[in-house]
Order: sequence, then C-alpha cells, then structure tokens
Amino acid sequence: MAIRGAAVVDWTGRFEQLAAHEATLAGDELDELGQAAWFVGRDDVSQRAWERAHLRFLDDGDLASAVRCVFWLGFTLSEHGDGVRAGAWMARLMELCARPAATPATESVRALCTAVAASGRGEAAASVPLYRDAIERADAAHDADTATLATMGLGRALLADGRIAEAFATFDGVMLRIADGRVSDRAAGPAYCAVIASLLSRGDVERARVWTRELGDWCDAQRGLEPFRGECTLHRASVMQLGGEWSAAAAAAAQVCATEERTETLANAWYRVADLHRVAGRPGACRDALRRAAALGREVQPGLALLHRDTADLAGAWAGLATARATAVDPATRSEVLAAAVWIALERGHVDEARDAAAELAACAAAFDTVYLRALSSRADGEVAVASGRPLEALPLLRTAWAAWRRLDAPYDAALTRVSIGAAVRALGDGEGADLEFDAARGVLEGLGAIPDLARLERTATAPAASGGADPGLSRREREVLALVSRGWSNRRIAEHLFLSERTVARHVGSILAKLGVPSRSAATAYAFEHGLAATG
Repeated sequence: MAIRGAAVVDWTGRFEQLAAHEATLAGDELDELGQAAWFVGRDDVSQRAWERAHLRFLDDGDLASAVRCVFWLGFTLSEHGDGVRAGAWMARLMELCARPAATPATESVRALCTAVAASGRGEAAASVPLYRDAIERADAAHDADTATLATMGLGRALLADGRIAEAFATFDGVMLRIADGRVSDRAAGPAYCAVIASLLSRGDVERARVWTRELGDWCDAQRGLEPFRGECTLHRASVMQLGGEWSAAAAAAAQVCATEERTETLANAWYRVADLHRVAGRPGACRDALRRAAALGREVQPGLALLHRDTADLAGAWAGLATARATAVDPATRSEVLAAAVWIALERGHVDEARDAAAELAACAAAFDTVYLRALSSRADGEVAVASGRPLEALPLLRTAWAAWRRLDAPYDAALTRVSIGAAVRALGDGEGADLEFDAARGVLEGLGAIPDLARLERTATAPAASGGADPGLSRREREVLALVSRGWSNRRIAEHLFLSERTVARHVGSILAKLGVPSRSAATAYAFEHGLAATG
C-alpha cells in the first residue's frame, strides 16, 4: 500500500528563500521557516523562527497558531534531549491553552501534552485514556497532526502497559492516518520513525519492513531532509540485513556512521556495522565498531558474545551474556540475547543451560507473538531437542522455524535453521537427507559470505558418523565427489555436474583427504579403487 503520493518538497530551497527575508516575515512565514530549518538540520534557526512566530501570532490574535509553534518548539527540544527548555515551553503551552480564547484545536494540543506528561512519569496505564481523549478532541477539531501524534503516543503507552495486540493495531492506525494525505510532513516524519522503532524493538519485523519502505519513500520525497535521514537509513539497514542484502546494509550503516550527529542513532549504526563485520568473518573490524558503539553508550550484547564464540572464546562469550540477560528489557534485544545464549550453551556442551535460555525465549515469544520471535523460539527449542537426543521431536520445531524465516524473507536465518535440520535428520539415520540440508544451507551461506557460519556448518556436516568397513565416515555427497575425483575430473567439472560451487567442491575434497588420511587427489583415487568407492561405468 502506497502511503503518500505527495510531490517532492525542496526544503533546502525553501529554507534559503525564507531565511533571506527572515526580518520581514509574517507569522505564517516564520512558522514555515521554522519547519524548513528543522528539516534541513538548522535547529538554531528553527527555534528562533518559532519563538518569533508564536509572538507574531499572539499579536494577531491567532492563539491556535501560536500554540502550534510553541508545541513544535517543545517537541523538537525534547527530541534533542534538552529537557529543561522543552519543559519551559510546554509550561508556556499549557498557559496559552488556559486562556479564554482557547479553541477546540488548542484543547486537543493541551490534552496531548497532558498524556505525554503522564507517559513521561512512567504512568503508562493512566496515560491511555488521556491519549484517547486527545485523539477524540483532535478529530473533532479536524486537527490531523495532533490526532496522529496522539495515536502514536497511545500505541507506545499500550505497549508499555503490556497490551501488545492493541498496540500493534494502533500503530497500523497511525500509518493509515498518514495515508489519507491530511497529515503534514512535520508530523508524518516523527510518527514514521517512532512507530518503526517500536515495531523493531518488539520483533514485529513484518510490519516494520512495510513501514520502513514507506518511510524511505517519504524521505526520498523530502530534499534536504536531515532529522530523519539517519534514522530512516538505519531502519533500512536493519531490514536489508535480515533480507540478506548485506553489502547494501553495510553501505547504508556506514553512511550513517559518517554523517549522523545524534548520539543514540550513531551508536546504533556502529553496532549494525559491527554485526555485519562479524557475520562476514572480519573480527578485527567488528571489535573496533563494537568499541565505538560502547563508547557512545550502546549495549553491545549479544554481538560481542557472538564475536567471542566465532573466535573460539566460549567462556568469554557466556560471561558476556550473563549481565545482558539480566538487564535487557527491549523484547527484540532480549530475544536475540537468549537465542545467542542457547547457541553458546550448546557449543559449551551445557544442554541444561541452553534449555533454560530457550524456555525464557519461549515466554518472550508468547508475550509478543510475532513471526520473528516465534521463529527464534522454535529454532532454539529444536536445537535443544537435537542436543538432548530427541531428533524426532526436534524436526517439526525446526521446520516450523524454517517456514517462518522463509515467510520473513530471511535467508541467513533460514540457512542456519537448515543446518540444524540436517543435524536432526542425520541423527535419525538419514545421511543422504542430511547432506541435502547441509548443501542447501551451504549454498546460501556461501552466497552471503557468512564465513564463521560456513566453518561451523563444515564441522557439523563432517562430524564423524557411525560407519564401518572401508568408508571412514564419508557423507553421501563426499562419496559422490570422491567417485568423480577418481575419474580424474576437475573441481569445476564436478561442480557443474553436481550443481555446486567450485568452493563447495574444494571444501568437500579437502574433507575427503582429511578423512582418508591421504595427501593428494591421486592418493584418494587409489583409495577409491582399492575400496570400491570409484565411479563405475
């Protein structure tokens, strides 16, 4: 669904045009200058313009417009962390709204500010009816901006109060309000970003992907836009990484790191950069990016723990997760910490610890009930079942998780899940079926360049299996490759024949030589003929 069909707005041009005549501008022009300056990142000019505009409107007897300017002054100062001045202007707003000339529009703004104040005090449940009152007043006054911001606030309050389904439905309502074209750009931008951030933090990737696309389209239609460019780009990077577009995600996150000034957004961008370095097998670059994120105040788990795991420091990985598990409250972050805890506990051979983490993850998934969280939980439960010697129980859990990753268009997570499916299938005695799962996962991971995960896959796929006779644990695929090696075929020809990459074939050949304990392809060929493993016909 396309949200807005508005024409491109050149905020830079409009700002330069208005700023050149700032001293002579009327109230509505000063208000527009304030908005244009805010969009191009000139906060000093926007604050000065809105201060002057509100006084000019009061002189003209236009109380509603004066209140609007004061509201945006307080809102933007609050967004920049200037709570003292934001509070002063919000107090000014309440004083203006109490004047005899107050209108339905000013009453709706006052109702919104009352609700925001309650939320700020941590009174989520109490703020819900206040936000609903603000929405009703704003709709009655035909004030689309205030109604949209109040709906956004209501969604956040419902989330904080644990009313998850209502919150997600409310966020959908925010976007539908923007869709009707009556919401101004100054309200649409904050609404987009706040809703997407809330969805991502709660693991609702499906909704976040849709609205991130719309936010990107909206940003692209705003020339000179600054306040939301970094946030928008970072949301895109998160969604692109999930979708397997790692190069594009890395470029987007790096762009934010190079241009962003807001501390929180910059810290999140460095963490995203770190995670992309990690999955690509660049531990030094990952560690440097994590250090930058931590210096800006960002929690760096589970990324740091997974980096320790990738570099074979399982003790360090587990120690780093202990604090994160105790302190993480953001559902998406907490679920990722718990999923990492399952992996690391299993690699340490501590199945009971993995089971405990999986149980916590299941509770988180049940509370928020999104496809993403359910997929994480099902995979974790399946991996614990495999490690506990219950592969038959594990398979439906893992296949459910795989189907969910496919629904989310998440190829990396789907591939990791297929590795676990392969382990379960092999434990049930189906070596050929396991090889098919491993090959499918290998193709995806190679395409992504997921070096650490490919190494783990090879350890899983080539783990010694129960076998006797002359075949020392060769998998079905390795026997196929050995048979073709015995014909004198090159890796390229074998790859074309088996529909594999040359890199995969080379890895199989290396594994075959290691398992047979021979130094060369010719020695492997001799072994194959000696033990009846060579190609015939």
